[in-house]
Amino acid sequence: MTAYVKVLLHAAFREIAGEREILEEVGSGSTLKDILGRLGKRYGKDFNEIIDSETGEISSEVLVMVNGKSVRRTDIELRDKDTLMITVPVGGG
Repeated sequence: MTAYVKVLLHAAFREIAGEREILEEVGSGSTLKDILGRLGKRYGKDFNEIIDSETGEISSEVLVMVNGKSVRRTDIELRDKDTLMITVPVGGG
């Protein structure tokens, strides 16, 4: 049986991909870094910049949530029916 995560795209990421929701296949041991890497190959530069090349973590200029929880680490294992959301944080004032 094939497993999928739902990727919800907001703001600039939605515009770049031309979609608001993507289903990505995950296998045993698939991590957030794996999925973000695939999206980077498919959609290009802006998606590649989600991961900070110096730290290997999520860039401070991007908000990534897994199942409603904000994450910075990319070694998180994803499972069937997880929901991943990618957006740009909004500042308040």
